[in-house]
Amino acid sequence: MALASLYELLRAVHGRRAFARGFWFGAGLFAFGVPWVYLTLARFGGMPPVFAGLAWLVFVAILAAYVGLTATVFTFLRRGSALDPWLFAALWTWGEWVRGHFLTGFPWFDLGYAASLAPLVAWAPLAGVLGLSFLMAAAGALTACALRGQGRRLVPLVLIAAVTPAVATLHFVHRAGPPLTASLIQGDISPRVKWDPRGRKTILRRYLDLTRRSAGRLVIWPETAVPAYSHELRRTFVPHLARLARLDHRHFLFGLIEGDPYTDGPVYNAVMSVGRQDGFYRKRHLVPFGEYLPWPAILNPVLEVLHIPMSSFTAWHGREPALPAAGVGLGLSICYEIAYGALVTQALPDATVLVNVSDDSWYGHSNESRQQLQIAQLRAAEAGRDMLIATNDGITALITRSGRIAARLAPFRPGVLTVVALPYAGLTPYDRFGSWPVLSGCALLVAWAVGRRRPMRTERSEDPRTRACP
Repeated sequence: MALASLYELLRAVHGRRAFARGFWFGAGLFAFGVPWVYLTLARFGGMPPVFAGLAWLVFVAILAAYVGLTATVFTFLRRGSALDPWLFAALWTWGEWVRGHFLTGFPWFDLGYAASLAPLVAWAPLAGVLGLSFLMAAAGALTACALRGQGRRLVPLVLIAAVTPAVATLHFVHRAGPPLTASLIQGDISPRVKWDPRGRKTILRRYLDLTRRSAGRLVIWPETAVPAYSHELRRTFVPHLARLARLDHRHFLFGLIEGDPYTDGPVYNAVMSVGRQDGFYRKRHLVPFGEYLPWPAILNPVLEVLHIPMSSFTAWHGREPALPAAGVGLGLSICYEIAYGALVTQALPDATVLVNVSDDSWYGHSNESRQQLQIAQLRAAEAGRDMLIATNDGITALITRSGRIAARLAPFRPGVLTVVALPYAGLTPYDRFGSWPVLSGCALLVAWAVGRRRPMRTERSEDPRTRACP
């Protein structure tokens, strides 16, 4: 209904008025959607509240501008025909794709994530989040048409609803081996304490104590659970975990910082694997202004205002294959990477179980962790894989391959969640082709609209009577 309202608001305007209506729609969406950006800057980044508020407003305005531009292009191309609702959906979908990639991208709040629940989530393995965005934007526009008395416009929605139960019965993946018992450790460490070297032993003691209470063959600690550099851990901590792995026939994954701060080499936000086969996963898509500073020559003064620790990571540019652990192949991602479907599915088909580790404590008691969990639900459904999520203070969970939350821990308290994940092999259509079939279809719709507009413009230029028409 929100998209139906926007579609209706754009019917009678053009140019600046269309941009303004789209912009304010986007401003409402993101202002209520990402208030945690202000919380991070003011509470943990050390930025004065006034400057944090201004930075947040600029951020929301930039995101809202994407919706404004989408609205402007739509009103420019629309012709008052049956094509208009589909053109609206195509432009909305392309707008989300651009927002998710331009200037490192911010693919948060894509419309398709609202379809992370049954029954619409059944379309995720076929079309991915952008395909769901297209369906929902089209549904909004067609509903607006129906409310104006054009009831026949609802026929496509009725057909989609009719075939959705059949889509839900399609199986693109198959079981690949015995179940995996995993223990997900939630430490609930405040970021104010975490990066103080004096508290490191206390942090390690908490995670080791929680691990002793766990029973999973695979034990997963969250992102940067060990707030130390890898070279500092090789003498005592890593051998200790390796000894536990041998004695108990277990495998450990824990977040740490890979690199040496006393050299000029790169420093990675990483996950280390300790067990029968050791290894590393390095984060590939970093959070701008949180883990690295874009355009450092211009924005270095920002570091003098922000006091976010470890904000100079290096992105790993190579491909990260599936990580072997506990008899399965794990497809890893760290925190913000969960918002990028192409990154999550890169380890397929070798990865039979997906793992995401995160530390959302930077965002306090906001809705950010719930938004991220909803994104993870759709990632699991797209890939057709169970997903294990281990976070510092919430939300630690198991998501099944259908996108259903099978088990979870309460946030903001330490705990252990022991679950059984099922390994799967095979590829969904989304795994094989990504979002390009959806984007190509949207591009054809836009090209058709452009082609329909050109003859009209030529005709007007030849007929002087049309020059006086408004």
